[in-house]
Amino acid sequence: MKNVEIERKFLVRKEDIGFELKKYRYENITQGYLYLRPSIRIRKANNKYFFTIKTKPPKEINVKNDLARTEYEIEIPKKCYNYLLKYHIGRLITKRRYFIEYKGYTIELDIFSGDLKGLIYAEIEFNSVEKALKFNPPKWFYKDVTGIEKYKNTQLSICKNLKNVIEY
Repeated sequence: MKNVEIERKFLVRKEDIGFELKKYRYENITQGYLYLRPSIRIRKANNKYFFTIKTKPPKEINVKNDLARTEYEIEIPKKCYNYLLKYHIGRLITKRRYFIEYKGYTIELDIFSGDLKGLIYAEIEFNSVEKALKFNPPKWFYKDVTGIEKYKNTQLSICKNLKNVIEY
């Protein structure tokens, strides 16, 4: 469905990653939130800049826990990103995102830095809710946290007790 993101999120423990990440493509990401509900975000990914809005999914997709959301994203000029950056809420989120192919899917493995150093999670996007629900994750995934409030990037940007999020 156009403009619908169907995604599951899993915590990953560093010690469970049994392969070298350096062979995978990655991008360095810095993102900030201008508004939390709906989620309005600006992001720098390597040398590209984006403005993104995420809201509830369309009514015909009846799911709970943010498995699916409506997403609109446009690329913006660096100058626009830098201007909007002055208005972000809470902390900026910095992470390195690796792209790992797995059984026809792309795992986006996020290794956080800065205040969130120690947090690692994997996201996988699907083209249907049914495929998302049937997905059998690899053994190195630790815990499914899809829709758990404290692991949403919006919440990570404003969370005060980071120990509660990072230590698992």
